[in-house]
Amino acid sequence: MKFGGAMIGLVPILFAALLIGACGGSASLASASPAPTGAAAQAASTPSATAAATASTSSVATSTWTIGSASKAVVSVREQLVGVSLPSDAVLTATGGAGTFGLKADGTFSADSKITFDLTTLSSDSRNRDDYVKQDTLNTRQFPKAEFVPTKTSGLTLPLASTGTFTFTLTGNLTIHGKTKEVNFNVVARRNGAELTATATLAPTVKFGDFGMSAPSVPFRVVSVVDEIRIVVDLTATGAAT
Repeated sequence: MKFGGAMIGLVPILFAALLIGACGGSASLASASPAPTGAAAQAASTPSATAAATASTSSVATSTWTIGSASKAVVSVREQLVGVSLPSDAVLTATGGAGTFGLKADGTFSADSKITFDLTTLSSDSRNRDDYVKQDTLNTRQFPKAEFVPTKTSGLTLPLASTGTFTFTLTGNLTIHGKTKEVNFNVVARRNGAELTATATLAPTVKFGDFGMSAPSVPFRVVSVVDEIRIVVDLTATGAAT
């Protein structure tokens, strides 16, 4: 009979279907799907272009500079001396500049950047003044160094050209007498290959109290001292020629 013949013909098909199901037919069918080829395969096996671009951007080049020993810091304070009709500036100079700084392409500095000056070298036209300032005001026996940690620049075109003059603002943390204050310097720098010179003027000025100090007071010698510290730093540094 045709009906019976049809049923008999379906038996092998049903048996095969049951066998496939028992052996994990769905997985077998999935594995039979065609493997990705061409651009799809490449995208699956390598990072995306966006991820690569992000990684490239996060890698910021750094130029490293070493401070030269000819660097100096000049500190000026207005004072009124006994027996002198007009006030004048007491000017003290610190030498012994040292340190390194790494300037990044985004205008910030590497974490290990630091510039120091030996405050025990401070000198003026009066040895008595020098001794008083170092011993009583700065207490250089306990705090022998002034430290400046640069953090960022503003108005500086980067990467820095191999030659030329540059004017910008430098921001960082200045530590004197064990106290730290964020300050700004107006900088005029000149580069000639591997040689860099710069004059940095503190702006605005700071007060003695900003660093936990009192303005000097010397009876019978100094009538008064203006509570304002002006600092100009002359730096020399060497780095890569390009």
